[in-house]
Amino acid sequence: MQKKQLIQELHNRLNARLTQLKETRDGLIESRESEGGKSSAGDKYETGVEMIQQEMERTQGQIDQTERQKEALNRVSLSPNSIIGEGSLVLTDKASYFIGIPFGELKLETGNVYCISSASPIGELLTGKKQNDQVQFRDQKITVKTIY
Repeated sequence: MQKKQLIQELHNRLNARLTQLKETRDGLIESRESEGGKSSAGDKYETGVEMIQQEMERTQGQIDQTERQKEALNRVSLSPNSIIGEGSLVLTDKASYFIGIPFGELKLETGNVYCISSASPIGELLTGKKQNDQVQFRDQKITVKTIY
């Protein structure tokens, strides 16, 4: 597994997520405008428009978060690391982790990688560790095998 391929796959998935979120936002804008054109009076109209507005704000928040993740991914160095930090791809005896963006589990042909933030519980434990170091996480000893 190469870090460059992993980062490219994350970019592809973030771009796909952005496209889907923007389509959702555009559909909500269209719904809000069609609701706004109705001359219905009362709470039912206001509730419908308010629900659409709340969903638009939630979707915009997800768009903003995804764009921040893309920016963080663009700052990742492809150079190998000897100490685990932001942008490290870490292979352990239990799992593989990419310390950078909280994306969750990424299923690849070469195996699964957990994309996590350095602020996550396992991310905090791994940060600063070197090859062959061990950490204790939820009653399990995890040994760092390789760092990319």
